[in-house]
Amino acid sequence: MGGASSDFDGNYDINPIPPGTYDLKASCIGLNPFVLRGLVIPANKITFYDIKMASGAINLNEVTVIDYEIPLISKDNTQSGASITSEEIAKLPVRSAEAVAASVGGVFSQDGEVGSIRGSREGAVYYIDGVKVIGSTSVPQGAIDQVDVILGGTPAMYGDAMGGIINMTTKGPSRTWGGGLEAEYSVDGYGHGRLGGSIQGPLIKSKKNDQEALLGFFLAFDLTRNQYGSTSAVGYWRAKEDWMEQIKANPLTLAGLGTSTYQTAAFTHKDNLYDTRFLNNTTNQSINVTGKIDVRTGKNSNLTFGGSMVRSGGHYDGGSGQHFFNTEKNYLSKSGTYRGYVRFSQRFPSDPESTSLISNVYYSAQADYSHYKSESGDPDLWNNIFAYGNIGKFTTTREPNFHFSPDAIDSVLVDGQYKSISNAWVLDNYFDTYVDFQPSNFNPLLATYVTNYYNLYEPYGALGYYDNISNIILHNGLVNGMSPSAVYGMYAVPGMVQTGYAKSVSDQIAVNVNGSMTLGRGDNSHEIKLGFQYEQRNNSSMQYNITAYNRNPWTLMRDMVNFHIRELDVDHPYAVSYDGYVDTIMYNRMYDESTQFTVDARLRQAMGLPVNGTEWILIDTYDFDNNTMKYYDANGNLKTATVDGGLNMNLFGADELTRDGQLSVYYYGYTYDGNRKYGLTERPSLSDFFTEKDDQGVLTRPIGAQQPIYMAGYIQDKFAFKDLIFNIGVRVDRFDANQDVLKDPYVLYDFNTAGDLMQNGRMIKMDDESWAEVPDNIGNDYVVYVNKATERTAIVGYRNGNTWYNEAGVEINDPTAIGMGSGAAPWLKNPDQMVVDKESFKDYDPAWSVMPRISFSFPISDEALFFAHYDVLTQRPSSSFYCSPLYYYRFNETSSTLANPDLKPAQTIEYELGFTQKVTNTSSLTISAYYHELRNMIQMYRFNGAYPKAYNSFSNLDFGTVKGLTASYDMRRTKNARIRASYTLQYADMTGSSTSTASALIAAGVPNLRSTFPTNADRRHSFNLTLDYRYSEGKNYNGPTIKGHQILSNTGFSLQVNGGSGTPYTASRTVSSPISGGNNLLQGTYNGSRIPASFRFDLRVDKDFNFTVGGKKEGESKGREMGVNVYLQVLNLLNSKNITDVYPATGNADDDGYLSAPAWQREINSQIDPQAFIQMYQLMVNSGYNYSMPRHIRLGLSLNF
Repeated sequence: MGGASSDFDGNYDINPIPPGTYDLKASCIGLNPFVLRGLVIPANKITFYDIKMASGAINLNEVTVIDYEIPLISKDNTQSGASITSEEIAKLPVRSAEAVAASVGGVFSQDGEVGSIRGSREGAVYYIDGVKVIGSTSVPQGAIDQVDVILGGTPAMYGDAMGGIINMTTKGPSRTWGGGLEAEYSVDGYGHGRLGGSIQGPLIKSKKNDQEALLGFFLAFDLTRNQYGSTSAVGYWRAKEDWMEQIKANPLTLAGLGTSTYQTAAFTHKDNLYDTRFLNNTTNQSINVTGKIDVRTGKNSNLTFGGSMVRSGGHYDGGSGQHFFNTEKNYLSKSGTYRGYVRFSQRFPSDPESTSLISNVYYSAQADYSHYKSESGDPDLWNNIFAYGNIGKFTTTREPNFHFSPDAIDSVLVDGQYKSISNAWVLDNYFDTYVDFQPSNFNPLLATYVTNYYNLYEPYGALGYYDNISNIILHNGLVNGMSPSAVYGMYAVPGMVQTGYAKSVSDQIAVNVNGSMTLGRGDNSHEIKLGFQYEQRNNSSMQYNITAYNRNPWTLMRDMVNFHIRELDVDHPYAVSYDGYVDTIMYNRMYDESTQFTVDARLRQAMGLPVNGTEWILIDTYDFDNNTMKYYDANGNLKTATVDGGLNMNLFGADELTRDGQLSVYYYGYTYDGNRKYGLTERPSLSDFFTEKDDQGVLTRPIGAQQPIYMAGYIQDKFAFKDLIFNIGVRVDRFDANQDVLKDPYVLYDFNTAGDLMQNGRMIKMDDESWAEVPDNIGNDYVVYVNKATERTAIVGYRNGNTWYNEAGVEINDPTAIGMGSGAAPWLKNPDQMVVDKESFKDYDPAWSVMPRISFSFPISDEALFFAHYDVLTQRPSSSFYCSPLYYYRFNETSSTLANPDLKPAQTIEYELGFTQKVTNTSSLTISAYYHELRNMIQMYRFNGAYPKAYNSFSNLDFGTVKGLTASYDMRRTKNARIRASYTLQYADMTGSSTSTASALIAAGVPNLRSTFPTNADRRHSFNLTLDYRYSEGKNYNGPTIKGHQILSNTGFSLQVNGGSGTPYTASRTVSSPISGGNNLLQGTYNGSRIPASFRFDLRVDKDFNFTVGGKKEGESKGREMGVNVYLQVLNLLNSKNITDVYPATGNADDDGYLSAPAWQREINSQIDPQAFIQMYQLMVNSGYNYSMPRHIRLGLSLNF
């Protein structure tokens, strides 16, 4: 990897070295060669090692070989966290980057996951081999070489992270061939299985030295399958098979005298259910592959190609509401993460006799590409959008309805002539008399609802029950586009579709150029690092929100098709004669082109009908097998036509799928009908969204992909001054959301400022020709508010950002004070504007962040070290920062909370002071205190006074502080034991625990109150313990023996403990209803109560069997050493039911207080079957989501060669 020559005093410097594990070799004339095996080089640290070489006067052929031991105290300890090598990871109960991070003091973990890091609201940022991770963070277990967890003292080369950094380095090629296989399977019945393996070795060796590889590779994989992907500490309640079959066969029951129906499932009692540990239809699987190829392009240069692939998929638990009856419809999700990189690095070694001030020059250039895609939907319907909600064919019989008119009707067309007719039957309209139903195959259980409905009401006849679509809906039947309601609002019935169809794609391209050099000589040298980073992402997403009745395409088509011909053309009557006698007057349907929907016109084209025709199309008669649909012609004859191309979403116009603010489709980077079209090279502008039309003149509403751009540069100087080691740097980040944002979040339409309007000094002319004077404290860029939007006769106030002023320029807190009873009206450039357009937007202003990083360490002695650091960190918005133009376009029709595309990066200022003391020759204690000041965090915000209406969005307004102290004890292997333990005391107080914390305040009418409270992740006391205890073999064995046999040789266990005090929740003095709602009234203070403490124990017990294959015969080379490891893994060893969430009114995880609350007894007793309701409710409330996972037991076997 590299080398160096020492100076006259024996000082040497090998720089840089990528993180990993190496052998260090040294040679000197007159001294025995020296080999240090297993030297661990952590990331971003100087590793010191004094080589002691023996005289070669006695035996010149002797080589001194020793094993490296990680020092207790590192002189370059300027950052907080941990570095864990593959040897330690291999023995952990859970071998993953997340498990390593969860064992570090200051990392919050409730159930094995990586949660908040040192109180931060943002999650950790992951790197794998220098590539910033999008998508899956998973790496094959056998591929992990080292995991570095950085909690503080972050080097300047890292940015865009406030919640810690987890840097994974995978193993690389080897000079010799090697590999391994591993199999793991659960013995607890949950059906977990994993098969992994790896192989590495040289592909091309040097002809001069067969120990030197010119081209090598490493490849590893994991195959994982979980038969029951969802597990619960309290189990799952499921309907018994006989009861389930009864519900499926007869989902409806007549109510009373047959005026309505009830769902049969509403009569489910506890004796109809059974408790099980396993949740059906939650099987998932994944394949994880990573590889690396190293090419030695020169003595001091190297070219590396690397990549990985993670593909996963399976059926996933849709929530507790699906458990009783509907796990068969658990949604299907698939995802894939693909990444690849190429890195070229080169060293310029220095001559130790050189007097140059610059030495150890090094640079590396890396380009990487990442691709993440995901899809989810119903497992049976998947991307067949019209199959969602399709129950069958409903063919409606229609008959004309007449009234007798003795009065004369003029201008009646009779046999080609216009006459006046009296005493005739006159057409009123057409009415439905019968709906014939034929079930389809897409949703057979939902079709049974309709069949059962018809059977129940057959004795009563069609009239009033199934004579038309409306009556079927009225009596709890189903039609296309509908789904049955959940039982008591809690449990989905069999066959109920859980989710619509969605897909997304994210691409990331990045370039990283890093360099380093040593400036100066000897003790006055400075290690200079500098670098540049560029990253651009291309995010596309589309989602069909079609499970709701009013958003389903069947409902939309039923509402839109035929809409323009619902009226009769009463101005053009014609007569029907029989044997020359005229007794009937008819009307054709009136064609109204102005109200014809695009979907109607396109469907008629596809059916071969005239676009301006008046045929009455029966949407619900569509036959998927034959692509046909029925219609009534102008004479009332029922006919059938082929639908060219079948039913698809491009029959609709884009606006028809977002009508009335109900977004049936949400998309960016895709067309509205689901095609991914817009990438880095083709991106429609905002102007295109408002103006682009297809060849039929219909607006297409194109929306480009998200394409944020992130750039950074840094410089860092690490140097030693006497015994102090300083690491001083600065990083500059530039984030460009690369999207359009509102010019002003309070005004949706283009507006005038005071500077635009002022004339003759500080005067503004009103619409009635009067003049208003602008106060002196009002700036030119302030927004002017008037009494009316269209008749501006008086100025009532001004605004600068979030600050409001009245007409006299006096600051006010409530914008409604200037609203004149109808809301504040800004001075619009077009006072008649009602719909947003491109003039309301501007480009995002890139955000620049300057982040100094200062850290130092000071060895007080060989046994004690003092360290401190000061960091400024920023992180770009990761959520709530993209708002589709659809929401602005439908602003007046929707009440949705809008994302804010103008959000800026959040910031953390960190201080830490620590001390490390050697306790024994094999252990040390580190105590550190830290203080974080968080600013510009994202929080929901109510834009009161916004025009044309107030709305909820987000803003950079949250702040908070985190104060903590961590004590860590590190005992290296002492006899049989290795211990890492930590305790953290922490106070994390912020104005919000998440971006939506303020939603409750907004609902309570105090939208923008800013006070700090403990966050949801504020665990006051945290404990982490990793204990590894094992026996060696041979002369180092100190365990029990039986007849001389070392029965526990190479045997040990590893115990990992995570836990601590409970996290906060907000108690309520009232009980809300799951049916009719209600507000929780605060008891005490926000997040003033805490759930119980929790601890989780994970255990691994294993034994190694080492042996040699070959090399026994004379003349054979040394045999290959091989090893087999057999292990038992137990997660949640004590099977603890740790509580992770409680109900605010009771503080319990199994009771929310509703059933015993006096206020809700009338509601409870009014249910269809009160006893069934109570029993089902009790089981729903005691949800497994309120507890940690149950115990998992797995056996494994690995082979290494």
